[in-house]
Amino acid sequence: MTRNLTIKFRGEKEMYLDDTVCRINEINWEKVGTIVSNEDADLGCEFLRRLALFYKNEGLRPQPPMFTNIAKLLGDTENEFPISMYCNPRVLEFVSDYQYLKKIFEFYIQLSIFVEKEQKYTEYLNVYEPLIRILERGGFFVLRPQELEIQKVEYIPLSGWYDRFLTTDPCNISEL
Repeated sequence: MTRNLTIKFRGEKEMYLDDTVCRINEINWEKVGTIVSNEDADLGCEFLRRLALFYKNEGLRPQPPMFTNIAKLLGDTENEFPISMYCNPRVLEFVSDYQYLKKIFEFYIQLSIFVEKEQKYTEYLNVYEPLIRILERGGFFVLRPQELEIQKVEYIPLSGWYDRFLTTDPCNISEL
């Protein structure tokens, strides 16, 4: 497997926000929800596993995934950032029907901004990676307070999610 390496010069900042926004804006929204794949269930479970590890590593009491704003939990005192400041009209049109998706994108963008100032938390950007990957692949998910549904693939109840996913084996999503 080839790995992308970034060479950083002294004093150069990572561009986490640019990468995050570019990634969201480049999703093919016409394709989202048209491709059904069992691998998307693995991605959903990997999101929950990574989120559980975040809570464990930071020693925080787990909250429902739908309401988890990682940047805020890490101490970001800035207000949440509306995606309308960063995303193209097609993204905004799509998420207008899906408030939970809009929130996930806002949390992801906020974390990207926060990590540019607090780079010791860079690893937590990967928590959102599996959900973004589902959309990039043409799949779709619905996140509610008590469930994560991978459209036409799997329903994952979120009752007791933290304990279940904390001990789940990692899924290599680089090939998905």
